[in-house]
Amino acid sequence: MEILQYAITMEEDGEKYYREQAARNADNPLRVVFEALADDEARHASLIRSKADGVPFQLEAANSLSGKQNLFSIAKDFHSSVEELPNQLEAYHAALDKEQQSIDLYQGLLDKAEDDVSRGLFSFLVQEEKHHLEILDELFQHLNRPNNWVESAEFGVREEY
Repeated sequence: MEILQYAITMEEDGEKYYREQAARNADNPLRVVFEALADDEARHASLIRSKADGVPFQLEAANSLSGKQNLFSIAKDFHSSVEELPNQLEAYHAALDKEQQSIDLYQGLLDKAEDDVSRGLFSFLVQEEKHHLEILDELFQHLNRPNNWVESAEFGVREEY
């Protein structure tokens, strides 16, 4: 039971973090990503709370982002100062760490689960958190790419982005 409370707290912390990031990105389309991730974390906390309370629950992937428009297709030109970029990259990096911690926690719980309901819940949460990790990793790579990209014949062929 203690570990379930820890998982609930971790999901609630994740929701809070993503809501803060959504507020910080209110003027650009990345707000949608953070809001969707926050909604997913709130739903995960609710599922774990139901499990802890012995209340039946339904496992359904939210697909929060799959129904959204392509974030970059609706983006207007927005400018950020040089000082803002490292903070934004740090936010993504911190979120990546948080998602990896969630995956590790739920994988450990899945490995120890003794009943089908628990195995189903933790397997579902592992997949959800892996999906979040993929989304955040793609965003991080997209935003960090200019820091690593050098276009010059002397550096050879580089993959397109």
